[in-house]
Amino acid sequence: MSIALKTADIGPVPQPYKLSSRELKLREYFIAAFTDVEKSVWALRAAVWNVTDELKEAGELPEGVIKRIKYIAAIPISFHYRVGYEAGHSRLLKVTAKATSFCISRYFADEGG
Repeated sequence: MSIALKTADIGPVPQPYKLSSRELKLREYFIAAFTDVEKSVWALRAAVWNVTDELKEAGELPEGVIKRIKYIAAIPISFHYRVGYEAGHSRLLKVTAKATSFCISRYFADEGG
């Protein structure tokens, strides 16, 4: 028997990073951008704002909210990225940049005074 199997002090196994229903809705817009399905910019903005509000209420800092949105955007790349998908990747990067700017403007909208 190997030493790895005999070790009793193994820490907890990390759980998968689950997405909320609002994050899943935002993910649909990133997948649509990757697959070249046209979606409304206003609907993307609303989805980003919902996720931003949810994370802000949970006490997340602006950097954490932006990283989370980029994480949600990276999911289509990880599942669909293959050789020859440069156009989809480019579209997804553009939508991610829009989503990030929407996120920043929403996060700081109430604090402007």
